[in-house]
Amino acid sequence: MIGRMSRFFGFYVISWKKNRINRRVDAFEIIPNSRMMKAILFLAFVATTSAFRLPFQVAPAVTNITKGGQTLEQTGTYFVANLTLGTPGQLFTVVIDTKTSDIVIPDVSCSSGFNCYNKRRFNQNNSSSYYAYGQQYTYKNNLGTFKGFVGKDTAVIGDRATDLITIPGVKILQATDIGIGIEGLNADGILGLAQTGASQIGGNSPFVQGVQMGDISGTFFSIWLEHFNQTDDLGTHGVIYYGGFDPVHCAPNPSYVPMSSGYLYQLTMNSFKSAGKSATNSNTKMNQVVLDTTTAQIILPTTYVSQILDSIGININTVTVFPPIVPCDTKVTLTFGFVSGTSITITERDLVVSFFGTCRLQVVPSVTGDAIFGIPLYRGRCTYFDPIMQRIGFTPALLQD
Repeated sequence: MIGRMSRFFGFYVISWKKNRINRRVDAFEIIPNSRMMKAILFLAFVATTSAFRLPFQVAPAVTNITKGGQTLEQTGTYFVANLTLGTPGQLFTVVIDTKTSDIVIPDVSCSSGFNCYNKRRFNQNNSSSYYAYGQQYTYKNNLGTFKGFVGKDTAVIGDRATDLITIPGVKILQATDIGIGIEGLNADGILGLAQTGASQIGGNSPFVQGVQMGDISGTFFSIWLEHFNQTDDLGTHGVIYYGGFDPVHCAPNPSYVPMSSGYLYQLTMNSFKSAGKSATNSNTKMNQVVLDTTTAQIILPTTYVSQILDSIGININTVTVFPPIVPCDTKVTLTFGFVSGTSITITERDLVVSFFGTCRLQVVPSVTGDAIFGIPLYRGRCTYFDPIMQRIGFTPALLQD
């Protein structure tokens, strides 16, 4: 479960509270300062989409969530948050996914072997607000292939009792077989926040449903992630803010770019530049790029990746494994321009990741030619997703150090 950042005498204190029956981390407990425990560093040995795994640490890094905001924490290369389903609510930890638009949760019948081991499972018989559809679906995303059936129930998102957002009548996939990417992950399911057109089960996007019928007042949500190594927790925290501007972490007045797809959060990129110690390379070819929170790297056409590596003195033909190993003191700045005139930059601070003394550049060539902006994009900035107005906004983060 994601810990709730609760205030205690002017500061925030978090500790583990374990369920002694199954030994899983089940909740957080607020404790007096005299009993404060140091955060424990865990290596999350989980299946991910990257060639290596990042450390996962729980620490009180995000200490000033305001109304409408929800804490994000990293597990493996994914960011997760809290979700409850049903009446009364059944609690789940879900991966935030901007490339799909459905809620996927293990069903109580998912119990074969390791498949749903140590996962919370949804029991429709314990919910007075549940409605059965029953259609069978096979569901695919970055976390694998899921099989199950569809129901409808009330979803609640948020961390604190005063800020909970209720979304009635949301379609959910009750998975009887879960994807391999989530089997060993410290998460139960998926909260898809893409546009309604991306639904694989014929449902409304949970976020759009919340705007139309629930407690979400604005047409957009934002995601802010810490810079990598920004704090002692290695940059494993962030905030997702529903229906308004995040006044704590985000500068005002985002620059908007119109979306080029009615399904995905997709933008038209019309310029690119890579500046490093060896060269500055640019490209003005027009490309479509998808914003995805379940992709660990920046994925670009091979030509772009070759230009990036060339700018730091590496020939792409010498690279055998991606993400490529680079010197840990590598300096590189990537600038992406869009048709609206807006541009964004990503630097080595979030592109060069150290893992057990080896540094890798979080840039990978696309096998399909498609471009995808993964986790490095969201670090050190606020990204606004507006499926109603069909636009994406960018603004600098207020908390940069």
